[in-house]
Amino acid sequence: GTFEERVLGYADISTANSPELEHGFFSILEVFQEKVEILFVKISPNIEFDKQVFYLKQAKESNCQATIVSDDHITSPFGLVIHTNEPVQVDEKDLRLAFPNLWEVKQDEPVKKSIWKKWFS
Repeated sequence: GTFEERVLGYADISTANSPELEHGFFSILEVFQEKVEILFVKISPNIEFDKQVFYLKQAKESNCQATIVSDDHITSPFGLVIHTNEPVQVDEKDLRLAFPNLWEVKQDEPVKKSIWKKWFS
């Protein structure tokens, strides 16, 4: 088999640098761990250093094997690749498309003024 059939999800460099992926990374790993037993996380040296460390720590805390890929692969467009050691069937591998709720813009409801504030302000 090919490596591609073992990939559960990937993110390009800008997506890997986004705060949305950082905030949802743990839940993404949980979803994938429900599907497979062993997870590997490959982290690009092209993403921000603090994000590299964050993803490395999060993966290790989730009992995943994580590595920062060497600079030899610096031309790769991927910031993160999450894979397993066996073929899997995944409909959408782009993490931004597979987990669109992480990128939804939440609009705050306008604060309603009380009738007293309306009259006296």
